[in-house]
Amino acid sequence: MTAVTFDLPFPAKVLWPNGRGHWAEKARAVKAARQAAWAAALAAGVKSLPLGYPFAIAVTVYPKTRNAIDADNAVASLKASLDGIADALGVDDQTFDTPSISFGEPVKGGRMTLTVSPHSRTGE
Repeated sequence: MTAVTFDLPFPAKVLWPNGRGHWAEKARAVKAARQAAWAAALAAGVKSLPLGYPFAIAVTVYPKTRNAIDADNAVASLKASLDGIADALGVDDQTFDTPSISFGEPVKGGRMTLTVSPHSRTGE
């Protein structure tokens, strides 16, 4: 089966579990992250993936600095982005397995590289 890979901007600080901010600031960040993920997924050709399967999501985090990032916090920061990918696919985000997280070297501004691939329920 095919897979689709694309880059997303590093999530805003307010989207991280330990991020603090006004609710309106968070709402704007959620909307922007969801829209950016939707557009990036469509541009990468996510519509070519077959439906009817659960989807595996592999994330490579390229942090802004060498400071340590918890993998579970990285997954949580992507909630709005995962919703945008689900919108692009036309599916409910319940069809996504828990994303696998790996870490790359820091890059200026940071980024997240996501690979979305379908897989059968039998583990094929």
